[in-house]
Amino acid sequence: MTHTADGVERLLAARLIGIVRLDDVELAVSAAASAIEAGLEAVEVTFTLPRAADAIKRLRREHPSALIGAGTVRSRAELDAAADAGVQFLVAPGLNPALLEAAERLGLMMLPGVFTASEIDLALRLGAEILKLFPAEPSGPGHLASMLEPFPSARLVPTGGVSALNAAAYFKAGAAAVAMGSSLFPAQRIVAEGPAVVVPLVEKALAAVQVAD
Repeated sequence: MTHTADGVERLLAARLIGIVRLDDVELAVSAAASAIEAGLEAVEVTFTLPRAADAIKRLRREHPSALIGAGTVRSRAELDAAADAGVQFLVAPGLNPALLEAAERLGLMMLPGVFTASEIDLALRLGAEILKLFPAEPSGPGHLASMLEPFPSARLVPTGGVSALNAAAYFKAGAAAVAMGSSLFPAQRIVAEGPAVVVPLVEKALAAVQVAD
């Protein structure tokens, strides 16, 4: 891949990616901002949000020290919109070779979604440096560990069902980092109680990933 090694290392050093999946762009930006202020270093804004590119652009401008990524990237149009917004990394739900190659040409790091040995093998052959293992649950840490047996150099980020309660088990199984969505950004609570509800959730998750080996 043509992106800098610094981006890869920064994402891995963060250990935790917070996935913002909200329908309201103002709430999404405010919740992400609260999470960043609570210590979250990497935020993924999913393209299920109609104005995801606007949210990414604002977060990049207002929080330049954070890593801001785009998630659920499934088309070239979404990839280009994310790139134009200044995104620093891309995450896809599946493995799309054409999107991986397009990201490489733009110098952007993409985490393709993988689950099987065949998908991991192909993603590595295509040059992906970090892979999203999705869905992590209900298969659990054991599945991640079994995938690392034939691919010991693969850097897997389990996503889907990961929380502060099971993060340590994933790191023990060999995860390079973890991604959390609703356990950090519970949509209904954010709507009802406001963006600040994410602060204690982020603090708990950060504590969990920092003590995990």
